[in-house]
Amino acid sequence: MKIPYPVGTIGTAITIAAWVLSNFAANRLFRATFKDRRREYQYRNAFNTVVAVAAVVIIVLLWARLLQQRGTFLGLIGAGLTVALKEPLLAIAGRLSILVGGFYSVGDRVQVEKITGDVMDVGFLYTRMMEVGNWIGGDQATGRIVQFSNSKLFGDNAVYNYTRTFSYIWDEIKLPITYASDMKAATEILLDVAGKYSENFMQGAQEEVERMQRYFLVPTFELKPQVYVEITSNWVELKLRYLVNPRKRRPARSFIFAQVFERVQGRQDIMIASETMDLAIHGSQPVTSTQPRNKKQRDAA
Repeated sequence: MKIPYPVGTIGTAITIAAWVLSNFAANRLFRATFKDRRREYQYRNAFNTVVAVAAVVIIVLLWARLLQQRGTFLGLIGAGLTVALKEPLLAIAGRLSILVGGFYSVGDRVQVEKITGDVMDVGFLYTRMMEVGNWIGGDQATGRIVQFSNSKLFGDNAVYNYTRTFSYIWDEIKLPITYASDMKAATEILLDVAGKYSENFMQGAQEEVERMQRYFLVPTFELKPQVYVEITSNWVELKLRYLVNPRKRRPARSFIFAQVFERVQGRQDIMIASETMDLAIHGSQPVTSTQPRNKKQRDAA
């Protein structure tokens, strides 16, 4: 029986057989040598990768020398590698886009898909971040390292950058007060506390806005703290909008809440509203307050 292309056919069969046998022998050797399963996996995986690459190179060389149209053969090989290495090539292209397009850099806080974190490393294939949020409130670190492919930049995934070009974000704090409260006084307290918190970085924030306006069509917005009023069926809700460093959002909220509560606590003209109902005991019969604090309480009264 005549074998077509004997060198390529026989050589390929021998190479594949050697590949399989060497992997089998190496796996048994590593299993007997290493007691640590993690180290065993690392060494076995590295050996299998090297042997696989060597086998592919040998097979390619065996068949390349048999073909007269080597240009066509190399073109086919190039097309095959492009398909097989699509994700790694996209990841490398993503790395170049990050550098040239300025999507983010080390130290930025970004969100890609549902992953939010501080960028620790931008490699050729992967980006590594310290995760924030998830089960931890206030946009603080969880301690987990998140790694994702740079190729995500070429999909439908938006990249949200918290700190590049403009180093601050806006946050909102809600303060519900009763209808009988002095709304003007409560508003002044909120503005005063937020103003004192943000006065140290307000000048720097304004300079960053002016810098952005030289390169981008940036809309006009107010950097100073603002309070917006909303009337609900239960109370008057004051919404404080203020500027904050995204990495200091939780400490900022804690500071503002503590200061506002301290100033409101001793006043008789400002009452923080809640869903609770006051009860007064007269004799042996409990009597509800004549001023229910929400719609359910007014209906019950």
